[in-house]
Amino acid sequence: MSAPGSGDASADLSTDTLLRVRNLETHFFSREGVVKAVDGVSFDIGHGEILGIAGESGCGKSVTSQSILRILPRNGRIVGGEILFNQEGGDAVDLAAIDANGRLMRDIRGKEIAMVFQEPMTAFSPVHTIGNQIIETIRIHQSVSAEEAREQAVEMLRRVGMPNPARNIDEFTFNLSGGMRQRAMVALSLACRPRLLIADEPTTAVDVTIQAQMLELLREIQADLGMAIIMITHDLGVIAELTDRVMIMYLGKEAEHGSVEDIFHRPRHPYTQGLLASIPKMEPGRVRIEPIEGSVPSPYAMPAGCKFHPRCADFIAGVCERQSPPQTEVADGHGVSCYLYGDREEIA
Repeated sequence: MSAPGSGDASADLSTDTLLRVRNLETHFFSREGVVKAVDGVSFDIGHGEILGIAGESGCGKSVTSQSILRILPRNGRIVGGEILFNQEGGDAVDLAAIDANGRLMRDIRGKEIAMVFQEPMTAFSPVHTIGNQIIETIRIHQSVSAEEAREQAVEMLRRVGMPNPARNIDEFTFNLSGGMRQRAMVALSLACRPRLLIADEPTTAVDVTIQAQMLELLREIQADLGMAIIMITHDLGVIAELTDRVMIMYLGKEAEHGSVEDIFHRPRHPYTQGLLASIPKMEPGRVRIEPIEGSVPSPYAMPAGCKFHPRCADFIAGVCERQSPPQTEVADGHGVSCYLYGDREEIA
C-alpha cells in the first residue's frame, strides 16, 4: 500500500480495469475491541462490467463499498490494502491512500464514482426539493449555470422514468411514492454520469414490483451510459438477474468468486451452497426453506481459522479451525477459499 496521503497507484494497473481492490482491510475501533469488518478482500471490476457482492448481513459488503467511497463512520479506518481506480483521462490513484476529505477524493466521489443507497429518505434532505439536491450535485462537479443544471436534472429524471420530470423536480421526497423516490435517488447518483455506480441493497426496502422496475432501470441505464456497477445485496435473485460476476463474502473475507453461471450451477464453497439451498422453493401446498445452520457470530468473537467452520457441514477437524484457508482457483476465473480444495500441507 502507498504511504498515507501519497495517492500513488501501481503503474501496472491495466487500462481494461476500472477498479482494483487488493487485500483491503477495514477495521472499526471501539471500547469493546476491534472489529475486522473487511479482512483482506481483493477483486477487480472492468469498464462496463456488473459485479455482484453477496452474503448475509454483517459480512462486510456495505463496509467494502463505504471504503471505496471513503465514507466510513468515524471509528472506521482502512488499515491495509489498495483501492486502485483508473480516473477519467487514464491516471490511476490509490483511493485508500489519499485524504478522504481532500479535493481529489471529493472530485471523484459523486462525479466518477457514485452510490445508490438502500433508503431514499436518508439519501435526500427532507427540507430541500429533489431538484435542488440534484442541481447542487451537478454544479459541484460541472461548470454550468443554474439554468443548465436544472435542464440536466430534468433530463436525468426523465431518463430514470419519472412520469412528469418538469413538475416532479420541485417535489419534496415525502410527496413522492416509494418507487418515485427510488427513481429520484438513481437520478441523483447518475447526475454527473459516473463511470462506476455502487448500488447498496437498492431493492431491499421495496416490494417485488418496484424491485423489478429498479433492476430493469439499472440495466437500461448501465447499457446506455456504459458504466460499471457494483451490486451489493443479500438477494441472490437480484444477483442472478443483473450481474456478470459474483463475489460471495463471509465475515469480512471472500468465500468464493466466479461468473454467475459458476456460482449458481457449480458452487464450491459450503457457504455458497448453503446460500443457494436457503432460497425458498415452491412445493405443492407449501414453501420449503433450508436455512444455513447457526448464525453469523458476534464481530467481537470471531472464530479462529476458517470463519465459516462452526457452521459448516463439511468441517475438517484439525484443519479448518487452525488458520484461514488460501484461495484456490478451481477453474478459469472461479476461485474458492476452502480446505476442501487446494493444499493443506502448510497448515501450522
